[in-house]
Amino acid sequence: MKQYVEFYSEGCTIAADMYLPDSFEAGQRLPAVILCHGFSGIRTILLPPYAEELARNGFAALLFDYRGFGDSEGERGRLVPAEQRVDIRNAITFMQSLDEVDPGRIGLWGTSFGGANAICTAAIDKRVKCLSVQITFGSGERMVGAGMTNEEKKKLRATLDKAWQRTVVRNKPMMLAMEQILTDDDSKAFYARTVAEHPEFKTKLPLTTIRESLEYCPEDCIGRVSVPLMLIGASDDIVCPVAETHMLYEKANEPKGIHIIEGARHYDVYEGEFFRQSCGVAVQWYKKHL
Repeated sequence: MKQYVEFYSEGCTIAADMYLPDSFEAGQRLPAVILCHGFSGIRTILLPPYAEELARNGFAALLFDYRGFGDSEGERGRLVPAEQRVDIRNAITFMQSLDEVDPGRIGLWGTSFGGANAICTAAIDKRVKCLSVQITFGSGERMVGAGMTNEEKKKLRATLDKAWQRTVVRNKPMMLAMEQILTDDDSKAFYARTVAEHPEFKTKLPLTTIRESLEYCPEDCIGRVSVPLMLIGASDDIVCPVAETHMLYEKANEPKGIHIIEGARHYDVYEGEFFRQSCGVAVQWYKKHL
């Protein structure tokens, strides 16, 4: 059972889809999971099967577009982690307002960049009671700088500083197509394939997004997460290497779990047997802890 809903985040209308079990009856109060999309993701791509499976297992599930993406209002392509975390927290407030949801049993699920957002949100928002994240990272600097020489890193920093000054002094942000931002072959192939099928996914991002990503460090927050946390990684991931999952697990508090999907690359986890693994592990975690 799926229905379109809206809520507001700092004045922006946020577009969302609510999934409920087909067996839902008026008066029920369900545990709920809010799904947090990855880098520039929109709610109609990749995540609906996860929401559907959560609903089949008795949860209310919410998919939403961050401000500036998909059908939500906001400056197009503006990707600022701190603002996305505000959107997540406002999604929690929205879910708590619904008669269908038990306000004391709300969890977060996050994938890739959304996993980082979910970790950092759970570190400060005590309304989050359970957390499952997949194919995410602990250090943006390690991610962006992977394979770069020190000289290349200095040049990147200098370019980012110039772009920042241009935005502040002249109010002219330097915008880049996603094809110019993505660096690994898997992400380039995924983006080209997805845009061909979903033209609405095509967007431009400000160059300063790279600086935001560089400075993002969920591993500094994970020690403040005090709720049950499941970490899911993919053994052959070149976007968010599985080493990041292990590093996060080592820094996480109990109760915690880790599951590595053998033979999977970053985008494999959304389809077929790898999807069944990634989704199944998360669902069982919520059944146990939420």
